[in-house]
Amino acid sequence: MQRGIKVTVIVILELVLLSSVFMAGLVAGHFSSRLTVSPTPTPSADVLEEREKAFRLFWEAWDILERSFYGDLPDPQQAARDAVKGVLQRLNDPNTVLLDPGLARIVSEDISGQFEGIGATVRTDENGFLIVVEPIENSPASRAGLRPGDIVLEVDGESIQGWSTVEAVAKIRGPRGTKVQLLIYRPSTGEQFTVEITRERIDIPTVETRWLEDGTIFYLRLREFNSLADDKVREALKEMHKHGAKGLILDLRGNPGGLLDVAVSVGSEFVGRGIIVEERTKDGTTKQYPALAGGLATDPSLPLVVLVNQASASASEIVAGAIQDTGRGLLVGTKTFGKGSVQQVHELSDGSQLRVTIAHWFTPNGRDIHKNGLEPDVQVELSWEEYQAGRDTQLEKALEVLKERISGAGSALFLPTVHVYFPS
Repeated sequence: MQRGIKVTVIVILELVLLSSVFMAGLVAGHFSSRLTVSPTPTPSADVLEEREKAFRLFWEAWDILERSFYGDLPDPQQAARDAVKGVLQRLNDPNTVLLDPGLARIVSEDISGQFEGIGATVRTDENGFLIVVEPIENSPASRAGLRPGDIVLEVDGESIQGWSTVEAVAKIRGPRGTKVQLLIYRPSTGEQFTVEITRERIDIPTVETRWLEDGTIFYLRLREFNSLADDKVREALKEMHKHGAKGLILDLRGNPGGLLDVAVSVGSEFVGRGIIVEERTKDGTTKQYPALAGGLATDPSLPLVVLVNQASASASEIVAGAIQDTGRGLLVGTKTFGKGSVQQVHELSDGSQLRVTIAHWFTPNGRDIHKNGLEPDVQVELSWEEYQAGRDTQLEKALEVLKERISGAGSALFLPTVHVYFPS
């Protein structure tokens, strides 16, 4: 398999829809998705008759409502969508969803790396609450004081509990210059308060690089796996080789995911052989995505550390899992998000999308990413106070680990897991 071959599956994070992580106005991250146009179904006559009997109840109820209900009814098309959504809720899978045409367009926008909103990564928990995972640096959400763990109770006075992540994100999003009011509950202090945030255009820089430790260690941060990410990572690694480096840090913290083909391409820059990820369906069918040839940072003589946290999801977990399983590098930080399901995307006749979970991602050693996440080799918490003060204890530990390996005092295979906790 050669570099540049495109894979049709998209890992667009619960961001996902993004229980999912979303950075969308948040920004979307993490729907592992395969886009298809649904063919016209051709069920047998017996199946058609059985379905007609089953759905007769719906039309009986609808006819009664049309004749008798004292109030306005949704149009038949919206009623049909609402009926489908009711069925999907019974599946207890937040990633199997029906997106109205407008929401489907939002998801498509997210992967471009630009959108208009408040700038935060969010997820929906098992109780239907929208949780802030991480505000984007220097975003309206960050400047308004939102913190990881904050719960969004209402948007412009309307409760969003029980909404899907994408529905909540669509409500929060809007044109730049407009305002949105959020009712926030902060579990860490028990506070409940309202913030008004002016939406802006959010441009997420794909790659950030710098030299550390007097130019001996190369730092590469990848913020999302968009369509430009693999080329930008490769350009950065070429720059690294031009000047020479004794160690490399790949920072995937806060990265909600992106495109699968980009994840395979980026992972192949660090993992030179074997597979990057494996897809497994419920019937046991598997599909492996092997490493592409020509990676620029596969040499084990160049020590590698990968920074991860609770907002590293989907494509980030694919790359980090491949690096960890193959022994190419160590993970430093906190447990990752755990978004490893694959959704097949069906374009329906009215422009809406039906996203159906069809498989899970597994690391090269067979670990199921979904709902499990990846445990770092070296666990280091970064408190909000340290973050605000500009101290990065996770990066400090990554540098310490790299310097030990460069000097020969440490080993990727034998370094013990170190648990370092700081008060929150």
